[in-house]
Amino acid sequence: MTEHGHCKRLLPDCDTVLAMIRRSGACDAEEFLGGLDLRFRARYFRYFERLRDHHNIKSPENLRHLDKRDDVDVFELKADNYRLYMVRHQVTWYATHGRKKPANSRVNTEIQKAINIFWEWNGN
Repeated sequence: MTEHGHCKRLLPDCDTVLAMIRRSGACDAEEFLGGLDLRFRARYFRYFERLRDHHNIKSPENLRHLDKRDDVDVFELKADNYRLYMVRHQVTWYATHGRKKPANSRVNTEIQKAINIFWEWNGN
């Protein structure tokens, strides 16, 4: 991954699929991806390529739209029991953080966390 402002590119030479860098310098999405087994990491990178190439990931088994708040859409990108939270703003996808599949009662907390990480630099 290469840095690009307050974001890191998830794919080489791609400015439309990025990972957010927090004010602390941490990149939660990068840390999450780095901790996964190779097979799950490879699956996420195939998803990133589809997003980069503007191919829809139609199956809710793989990508689920969670909410629209603060002028952004929040999605959950799935690989087995792992979830990567993505914010789409205009044509760009931003990975904010990931975790093992949360209980349904925690999904709203994860949505808010994704939004907070996305807007952290913009003070929204």
